[in-house]
Amino acid sequence: MFTRPFNANTMLWLAGKYARQGGGQIRLQEFCEMLQYLESVKNIFTQIDTDRTGDISVSELSRALKLSGFNVAGWPDGGGDALSLAVAEKIGRAYDADGNGVLTFDEFVQLRLEWDSYLDNWSATVAPDANAISPQQLLTILEAIKSSLESLHELAINPMVSGLPGFSAASFLGPMFYNSMFKVPRPFLHSTAELLIRKYAGGSSLLTFEQFCLLMEFLKEQKKKFTAVDQDRSGHINLQELGQAFAQSGMPLPQLLVVARRYDQDQSGTLEFDEFLQMMTELSPA
Repeated sequence: MFTRPFNANTMLWLAGKYARQGGGQIRLQEFCEMLQYLESVKNIFTQIDTDRTGDISVSELSRALKLSGFNVAGWPDGGGDALSLAVAEKIGRAYDADGNGVLTFDEFVQLRLEWDSYLDNWSATVAPDANAISPQQLLTILEAIKSSLESLHELAINPMVSGLPGFSAASFLGPMFYNSMFKVPRPFLHSTAELLIRKYAGGSSLLTFEQFCLLMEFLKEQKKKFTAVDQDRSGHINLQELGQAFAQSGMPLPQLLVVARRYDQDQSGTLEFDEFLQMMTELSPA
């Protein structure tokens, strides 16, 4: 079928979805379910990869996601229009590890496993006749995502997993949201959800599924940046660390610090993750 083997990240995602026993062990029944899932994903992939190169271009991803049940309404069987090419490409680029503009079957499986979780939590929160969410619903979805992905964190730090060739727990967990991502768990603030929705909904107070997709990729990018500095997982970084993190960003350091102090709401000299998100929402283009 395809000549390239699965990598360690894909194995971990599969174990997180199908291992229902401790230690990431998969029983025969769960193994069969996993093979059925992979077969369904392969069938979609091969509908796009007609020349059987084992790759699909990022530009073809919109159709692949449509076949996977992703549409502008956010409902698996909703029959809505496909996600726009720009949104599909934004999602796809996050999984194009070598930046060559195509996704291997392995990368497509990783995309599906992660986004299936996001789609499931969206569907569990949003009424079937609704096509947009409020700030409170966004908070509910984000907290549900954190709970659903906690098992992946537990697997990633398991010594048996950390020894897999090519696997880095820090890199794998960097952009991911899970309950224990910081030593002191904190829910997202309502003000953060309002700010994010205003940014990605063009000033509206409600967020569509397509806008939610863009927002999730933004959140993953910012989580990765934050944890690259917050290596002790305290959930906050000081302004000096922030300057170091953005030394190559092109923004003058004095300007960055002025903006950062504005979001340091408790005047602690540090930015908590929510404060960092609010700042980056202002600084980053939509």
